Amino acid sequence: MSLELLAQSPAVTNWLTPIWLLSLGISAGFILILLSLLKLWICSRIPGINSMANGKSKYIFGAILSVVYIGFGILAYLWAFHETKLDEQALTDLPLFLAFLVPVCLLIGFGALRFCTPSGFREIFDLQFEGFLFWKNAVCLFMIVFAVVGYLLAMSDGFGIIKFVDEPYVLLNSASRIPMTGVGRVEAEIQPTENKVGGTEIDVSFYGEEVQLVTILTDQPLEMAAQPISKAVLPSQVYSVAASEKIQLFPRRQDGEGRIPNGKIDKLYVVNTGNGPAQLKLGYATVPVNQEVWIIPWAAMFVFLSAIVYWASAVLFPKTFAVAFSTFKTEVNQPLFLVVLLAGVFFIMFSIWIPYNTFGEDIKMYKDSGLTLIRVLAIFLAVWAASKSVAEEIDGRTALTVLSKPVGRRQFIIGKFSGIGLTIGLLFVLLGVWFIAWTSYKPIYDGKESTQGLIEWQTAFQHGIGLIPAIFLVFLEVLIFVAISVAISTRMGILANFLICFAIYVLGHLTPLIVQSSASEFEIVVAFGNLIAIIFPVLNHFDVQAAINTNAHVPLPYVGWAVMYCALYSSIAMLLALALFEDRDLA
Repeated sequence: MSLELLAQSPAVTNWLTPIWLLSLGISAGFILILLSLLKLWICSRIPGINSMANGKSKYIFGAILSVVYIGFGILAYLWAFHETKLDEQALTDLPLFLAFLVPVCLLIGFGALRFCTPSGFREIFDLQFEGFLFWKNAVCLFMIVFAVVGYLLAMSDGFGIIKFVDEPYVLLNSASRIPMTGVGRVEAEIQPTENKVGGTEIDVSFYGEEVQLVTILTDQPLEMAAQPISKAVLPSQVYSVAASEKIQLFPRRQDGEGRIPNGKIDKLYVVNTGNGPAQLKLGYATVPVNQEVWIIPWAAMFVFLSAIVYWASAVLFPKTFAVAFSTFKTEVNQPLFLVVLLAGVFFIMFSIWIPYNTFGEDIKMYKDSGLTLIRVLAIFLAVWAASKSVAEEIDGRTALTVLSKPVGRRQFIIGKFSGIGLTIGLLFVLLGVWFIAWTSYKPIYDGKESTQGLIEWQTAFQHGIGLIPAIFLVFLEVLIFVAISVAISTRMGILANFLICFAIYVLGHLTPLIVQSSASEFEIVVAFGNLIAIIFPVLNHFDVQAAINTNAHVPLPYVGWAVMYCALYSSIAMLLALALFEDRDLA
């Protein structure tokens, strides 16, 4: 690999193109944050906002803004999934979407007025240079430099030395087509066509190379083409549709020789070869030519919303945030955080060259071992941080000093949980980006070592960027352990915390097997299996090893339900922590 970096190589370009696309999304999100800061600075200069944010009217304005944000969110959801009609899947996923939209909009809506006051703006502006946002902004700035340098090198052909991406303008053009792609539907009545030539014009609007799926439902046999049908039209350019035929796939053809040619298509021509009028229902779905560019808006949205929620938490819950901020700075500055980070960095990088002897499936073992490593390191750090930050502060009476200030016990415990969660979040950001980068290189390295030859960047993208849902699910699993370890730390020390969390980790992953074994009708097994399933978290919800092994896509609704499960179980653990800490004698 070192020789590759000394001269221009397609392997390097195919490896770094997925990372370049990810960097574009992160850069776009960071630019949105800067624009938001500029807007807030302008609003903070407008007289009158300060009185609205501090008076009784702040609740009214906060509720109004929240409702407006929820309305815009629902409209964006409907626009993103369809154009003319609601489909069944969109209706099914709408409640899950609202479960995320409503609390986020409430948080942002009630915090928006505080953002716009001079004191609120100074507070969130200062947050950019310390704490979690300092590290996050450092990652964003690195990605911005990577994106800009990659584009400039591509435009100059890498000066004959190295470049990160080939033809970036092609990818940018695909990204610009995202708002114009989607779903379209047309319903029409087609009369029997005389002489079976010409055809009835159907108005559509799409690019042929972007067509992914066409759905046709008719009660009469039809012929359809992108040009008037005649004897001069080749049979390969005409599609015959039998009565009651419902779904047809139109594979995209880069050479433009398919039944739907490349270029702008404004009309389709339909010939009714039946005896009576045909009721035609035509639907089509289009996607950008390079579907991988979808990572750009998703990454930008995540970067932007995470900053907005962080700001809102800071101004709406100042005492809890102060405890979380202090806990985060303390834990990140601990030597253990650096040790865990370096251990993950070196293992992820050097595992590339480990032969797994899986007959061409080393990439699956690499993903599994990397995710397991990150999971174990993060849980170890979470338990250690909770024990040091909660148990030792209680035993050392530091907690008594903190609670002597205007900070309640609930704010103390929730702040500790939030601070440790932010520490784990930073670890996942750093190790996650590093793991994605090297996972993108792994198939290219395996291709060189085998007879596969050069692997295209789309394959590297699928393996690397496709790991993001799995990494996020692992983070949710660790977040549950943060809540559990905080609850344990209110009463027990570090050794008991490690032992209990280890037992929960083992039993949590074995819960499905224990429940299945209860089918044997052995009463003791049945009782134990039901007890474990109720008390301990089902950690298999966060394990997508089966999807990794089959290179399957992790559905977004599945991730959403996993977030709901994590939030529910973490809330229960935090309620237990508050109950245990409420009557704890700190003196």
